[in-house]
Amino acid sequence: MADQEASETFHWRYAGLDDKNFQIHGGSLLFLLIIFAVLVFVALLCLYIRWACRGYHRWTTATGTGDLSSESAFPRPLGLDLETIGSFPVHSHQRSSSGDEAQCAICLSCLIEGEKVKVLPTCTHSFHPECIDEWLKTHSSCPLCRAFLGGSTAEPVAVVV
Repeated sequence: MADQEASETFHWRYAGLDDKNFQIHGGSLLFLLIIFAVLVFVALLCLYIRWACRGYHRWTTATGTGDLSSESAFPRPLGLDLETIGSFPVHSHQRSSSGDEAQCAICLSCLIEGEKVKVLPTCTHSFHPECIDEWLKTHSSCPLCRAFLGGSTAEPVAVVV
């Protein structure tokens, strides 16, 4: 009798599961494919627009214009010529009266008393000659205060070290 009760209580009923809800018919399949294709197209369009804007922005900042046929497409170096760089005065470093240690702002090492330093005429900032010469080959301004150095190379009135 126990066997009959156990077999009666445990029945598999497949009739209760209806998979008609999971079927995809031709119309709904076509609709899903169209939605998927539109989403892929919009994503690719956004990526293309982003890529195109970045490329155009890089081109215009590098050349200064958007004209591809211009001969000025390659910007010339913005540094100073070697004659101008060589005309800046070189002095022996003197320790300041306040006792603060001076530092070369390019290589970040301390300036030792008696060491040669190159003084920029516009702002009177001092640097190691090798450091500032390399800087001025690619830049036309002081690395500390950004004072323009392309103009006059006259001796400064007062040298602040």
